[in-house]
Amino acid sequence: MSEPTPTPTNVEVIVPEAMSVGAYANGFTCWYNRTDFTLDFLVFLPTDQGVDDAGRPVVRQPTQVVSRVKFPPAMIFRLMQILNDSMSNYEHEFGAIVHLGE
Repeated sequence: MSEPTPTPTNVEVIVPEAMSVGAYANGFTCWYNRTDFTLDFLVFLPTDQGVDDAGRPVVRQPTQVVSRVKFPPAMIFRLMQILNDSMSNYEHEFGAIVHLGE
């Protein structure tokens, strides 16, 4: 007896209306624990002058989290693969991405 042929699954992505415009981010951070990787997408807000606890001048760089996404560890490698493929496709279509600071 042969194995039945699996039925293909077509994933349909539904974007809720409230999320359709997306969220702009010009920074991100990643942190993790045993069960999750967390990506925080950030917007850098205007800097402000201040002083630290010792009275020395400092520049404060506030950032605001605009989106937080948690992934199980098993998905992180796949996320990196998709980002790498997408970056290669982008560069093929539009040219090299200029790295920050260059």
